[in-house]
Amino acid sequence: MPDTDPGALIKAYLLDLYGGDPFADVYDACETHREQHGEECGVYPAEPVKMRTLATIVKGANARNVLEIGGGIGYSALWLADAIGRAGRLETIDRFLEHTRLIDGYAKRYDLAGRINAIHGEADEVLKRLSGPYDVIHDDGWFGEQPAYFERMVELLRPGGLLLLANFFLLEDAISGEPRQDWSRFAGPEWEAGVRAYAELLAADKRLHFSFIFRPAWVGLAYKRPDA
Repeated sequence: MPDTDPGALIKAYLLDLYGGDPFADVYDACETHREQHGEECGVYPAEPVKMRTLATIVKGANARNVLEIGGGIGYSALWLADAIGRAGRLETIDRFLEHTRLIDGYAKRYDLAGRINAIHGEADEVLKRLSGPYDVIHDDGWFGEQPAYFERMVELLRPGGLLLLANFFLLEDAISGEPRQDWSRFAGPEWEAGVRAYAELLAADKRLHFSFIFRPAWVGLAYKRPDA
């Protein structure tokens, strides 16, 4: 029976309008990989329509140096690496060595190996070693509360740069009190309070001009003020 959910129909229409997903096989591979890897894997890539939006933002910012936290198996990295052009460089961090190896493989398949550097390690440790500055930072790693690496992440973002947070659909679940699944399995029993507190911190941070792109995308978008 065909999917009659209005949101799904709209996303399908938009994706068709855009000419499809150039990295569809990687997106499709994520579910199989997650099932094989286990619950700790955490590979839940942003949907194609959302990644198209983020890639457009990256293009519009004329970004050349991009950092991604939470690379998964490379789906979002491919979108962003494609957006920054041949002169651009993207560093993507993931805590699983298996993931960084898969990212390297997909980068070669799509002729993007020269633009993507996959780094294995925990984000809060890896960020200490990076020098930046970055035009765009895509944080797809945090989940449910302010990440331990928040201050270092803002420090690495150049003045005038953009911070993208792809997982802020959690805020809708926290506000509505009707989570689409039990997020405590991933983010602990206090996830609702944690998500709200992080949103409030971002909105109040004087270094950032922060906004939400909400429903259905739910992306956090911050501009680092030039005088920060």
